[in-house]
Amino acid sequence: MEQLKQFFEDKSIQTLLDVGTGSGDFITVLKETFDKTKFTGIDPDKSSLEEAAKVHPDVEFMNMTGEKLEFADSTFDAASISMAMHHLPDVQLTFKEMQRVVKPDGWIIVNELFSDNLNPAQEVHKQMHHFRSTIDRLNGVCHNETFTRAEITEKIEKAGLKIYTAFNNDKALVSPTAEEIAERKDKLTEMLEQVKDKPEYDQLKNQIPAIEAALKQHGFQMATRVVVIAKVEKD
Repeated sequence: MEQLKQFFEDKSIQTLLDVGTGSGDFITVLKETFDKTKFTGIDPDKSSLEEAAKVHPDVEFMNMTGEKLEFADSTFDAASISMAMHHLPDVQLTFKEMQRVVKPDGWIIVNELFSDNLNPAQEVHKQMHHFRSTIDRLNGVCHNETFTRAEITEKIEKAGLKIYTAFNNDKALVSPTAEEIAERKDKLTEMLEQVKDKPEYDQLKNQIPAIEAALKQHGFQMATRVVVIAKVEKD
């Protein structure tokens, strides 16, 4: 991520906390910019942390939520959160906690997909994501639909963070094969079975043919992500 490298090329980041790290995908990206940084990753899902530890044996992973970070004040030079804002039960509390554990004049990096100004292939991704998020919510899992780009920056500013820069990050368009489309359809059907006893089952079932048709017509492309770099300014 070239813009990230350019922004931090003259800044010393010795320690960085990745919130909602999942299987450690964003740490892989961050290591391209911060090659001498000690990383710590936290996530409430233990199985994801086990996968992350296999990929990044040099990183310390801990089981905790973003709303209650078990670190002392001003522990890290920076903190990041990637593709996890829409999973947070309390976005503002998580940002406040991230600010608390970051040193004065430290940095917070947010990488989050957004829901507006998407091309047709990206709209397919959004449809699939919202399908999954609906099923998660029906099962009591916090998984919100994607925010607009403006909503993301507004939530960051509302937390008292000063945004220094923001840029979009796009992934490549994929033209799936017939086999890949069938696999995605099967995955949606498998997810649907989790809510077969819910009243929303039929409505969700009717969405699958439309998603399959859209995949055939438009292909698939990850929704655009906005990368926001904000500064922690403490009194």
